[in-house]
Amino acid sequence: MKFNLDKFLIACGFIGPAIFFFTIYFLFALIYPGYDISNQTISELGGANSPVKTLTNVFGFSLFGIFIMLFAIGIFKSKEINVLGKISSFFFFITGILMYLVGIFHSKSDYSIMATLHNIVANYQFPILAIGLVLFAFSVVNNKKLKWLTPVILLLGIVTLILAYIFFFTPPGLESRGIWQRVAIGLPYLIMIIIAIGLYKCEVNPQS
Repeated sequence: MKFNLDKFLIACGFIGPAIFFFTIYFLFALIYPGYDISNQTISELGGANSPVKTLTNVFGFSLFGIFIMLFAIGIFKSKEINVLGKISSFFFFITGILMYLVGIFHSKSDYSIMATLHNIVANYQFPILAIGLVLFAFSVVNNKKLKWLTPVILLLGIVTLILAYIFFFTPPGLESRGIWQRVAIGLPYLIMIIIAIGLYKCEVNPQS
């Protein structure tokens, strides 16, 4: 079978999140003795004192960042995407860079420079991704094959904002904080999966 670069780049949009969810949400948490998924954040998996820090930072965060960047290139190259959609791909690409850097910036202390950088790249990727998602949603509103994505992206985006508010703007003592974080972080990447599947179908069946 001939390798199709465009299909591969688009497929990165659902392969990357799938690997991220499996490793960060489940696998690495399960092999970290004493780790409490309900009340500990995913950043703690990559902390200096974590027994799975290398696995988490390399094969969790940074690898996922590479997949996001590849997917962004796929969006930019897609014949289904107009100028606004191509602009959105830049925001996806920046999100990928920031996710990659999450795996680079980790620290032994909550008050170190590395910890500050970690918080910046971890937190700022989501408003940047949100801009990319909104731009993409409006870019396909008149696309016969992809216009169904617009209401899906916008609806799930609203839910994401509510969940993000609960996680980021409530006291640290929030019960089941780890679960809230995973849902708030996971939903925008679920949207990415949906977009990638839609685009991939267009690549597989360009005449449909």
